[in-house]
Amino acid sequence: MEELLREHLGEIALLIYILFPLLKRLLDRRKKKTAKKPSEAEARAGKAAEQAPAPTPASEPVPARPAPLTEKPEAQPDFLGLARMELERIDQESTRLLRQAEANPRLARLVPALREDLAGRLQAIDLSLQGAPTLSTIVQDRTALRGLEELLRHLGRMARQRMLAPRLALAQADQMADDCYAPLIELARARNLGLTTSEPVPLSGDWDWSIMPRLASTRVAPLRLPPDFEHSLWRWPAIAAEVGRDFYYSLKHLEQDLHERLGLPYGLEVPASDREVDGRWLAQLFGVWLPEIFADLMGTLLLGPAYVEMIRRVHRNPGSPQRTAAVFRDGRLIDEQPPARLRIYMAVRTLHHLGRHQEADSLWEQWEAEHPDMQLYFLPLGGQWAGLSDQALHSLADTMVDTLVLSPWPELEGFQLMNVPGLAYLHADHAEVERLMGVLARGGTARADSRRIISAAVLAAAAQPTLHDSILEAARRSIEGIEMEEREPQRRAIRPLPSASIGRSLRASLRRPSAIREAIVVGAALSPRRWRGSR
Repeated sequence: MEELLREHLGEIALLIYILFPLLKRLLDRRKKKTAKKPSEAEARAGKAAEQAPAPTPASEPVPARPAPLTEKPEAQPDFLGLARMELERIDQESTRLLRQAEANPRLARLVPALREDLAGRLQAIDLSLQGAPTLSTIVQDRTALRGLEELLRHLGRMARQRMLAPRLALAQADQMADDCYAPLIELARARNLGLTTSEPVPLSGDWDWSIMPRLASTRVAPLRLPPDFEHSLWRWPAIAAEVGRDFYYSLKHLEQDLHERLGLPYGLEVPASDREVDGRWLAQLFGVWLPEIFADLMGTLLLGPAYVEMIRRVHRNPGSPQRTAAVFRDGRLIDEQPPARLRIYMAVRTLHHLGRHQEADSLWEQWEAEHPDMQLYFLPLGGQWAGLSDQALHSLADTMVDTLVLSPWPELEGFQLMNVPGLAYLHADHAEVERLMGVLARGGTARADSRRIISAAVLAAAAQPTLHDSILEAARRSIEGIEMEEREPQRRAIRPLPSASIGRSLRASLRRPSAIREAIVVGAALSPRRWRGSR
């Protein structure tokens, strides 16, 4: 028997392992049935209890059912609370800066932007966040708040720069900016052109030009003043270019429409080899340079020969003439600054359109004499410089200037730039400037607007360089003595606005702007005006 158990021990253990759970389950079921089945006495007692009336319930409270055991939910972020906290913080900072600007004359030009562009938009967001806004509304409002916080930061920086600038020089720069921007602001108001700028704000110190497009939707126009501008007459005309640059970004749709109308890109990559450099690629260069070209164009229209004299003085480089003709790069892209030689060439051609032929030829000849034997422009190609005939770029530059000056502008209700009332430096302006040159050279005080004063001072100092400092002092004293309420706003020769019929005919002619450009180019090709000095 013992041997039999040893022989089959494994099978017996397996059988017990299988049958034991089954037997245990069967026994458990029988115990449950026995416990549930009541005895006969219990059954009779239960039946009697059912027939008896129910007892009155006790007054003790029924114990609360225990809550089911579940995992504790994670805390959800309070997006609405965060948005309101951000709104309150930005509102407090903007209110503080607004009060400071209202109390300080140097910061008065920031008040419209702080009150309307900043405080007004904060109030709109406050209304949006009241009640129970949706999550998408909260997200949109917080995005808008981040933009307003950036605007507040820039306005605060502008306020600090205004406070650090010399008080008298800043007031004179303000006057110059007002006189340069006035014709454009007045036209925009009269024709409802969608110009956001109402307050030009000159700023001293470093200022990034890239910020201007981001401030284009505000009433403030940051105009960067050159370093130490108050000590050099050659720096003052830059204010006119800054006005043109802000107008380029601040007039509704101007930048986009101008690129589309001219078929020019916003950026252009540096070519890898000379095989990529053809006529189309060269034309696209002017799209990269368009903001600076427009700024120079406006500076020349506003100040005439004085602005071109500034370009000659500031950007000349007789020690390295090749640098004045170099097309620089910004990483993989062409730099937005055109070569100095091309800038003065285009400004000189604009002077010819203003009728200042003698001054235009003289300025170009001086530039060429200071940078002799320059008949090439230099392009970066694969780490090297490649020469390009200046005729190729100059012919494109001629077409660009002629198109910008002579074509009617849809963004200006069909006006040509030359015909904007009070904008262009015409013969009457030059006659007045020549008279003021003698007054300033003698150290006298000139009674005129600041545009003519600075134009006369620059030309007088160019004619008599040894008198630069005394002419500058006289010019600044003259601007300081200008009182806005005593000035005659119509002293500048203002041409009347075109009649409604002329305006309609101009707008009708703009239905095919490409035809206008073609007519200009073909006309220049068939009967070119051979201006002396244009090569």
